[in-house]
Amino acid sequence: MPGRVVQEAWDLSSVDTIAIPSANRADSAASKWSDLWKYQVPTGEAHILKPSHHFSIYLDEGTGSTEAGAGDSRLRIEVRDQSEQDARTIFGPTLYASCKDFDDVTKMATLALQNDLAIEEKFWIVVMVYDATVQVVAYCYFNLETIRVRSSI
Repeated sequence: MPGRVVQEAWDLSSVDTIAIPSANRADSAASKWSDLWKYQVPTGEAHILKPSHHFSIYLDEGTGSTEAGAGDSRLRIEVRDQSEQDARTIFGPTLYASCKDFDDVTKMATLALQNDLAIEEKFWIVVMVYDATVQVVAYCYFNLETIRVRSSI
């Protein structure tokens, strides 16, 4: 049946995003909030985030074996409008250590939103870091639980 709306569980991960190379980020010796990954919701889709959805991340400062471990790395997730002029923080800021578990659902970070949040087409979901050291995004990854809403043919 054309035009049918489909809702499906969908995990947004680093492979679905635009990775921001360190040369284009602010996470150098002068600690600043910096985008690590950006995902723009495709035309014809929306994503729903629920208060109970989980988020996990692994940050690496080296060659794939140097986990961020200074204890002061902080994370947040923002939703931005199409122009990236308006933003809303939907997760964090929080310490990296509180959201690095991928295996035990009881230890995974939850979004802790007050209500379900719909993210419209062309809006951005952005994973950000605040750290004194540069994260090597090629060795970092994350997973964000969402519900994808789209029309089927």
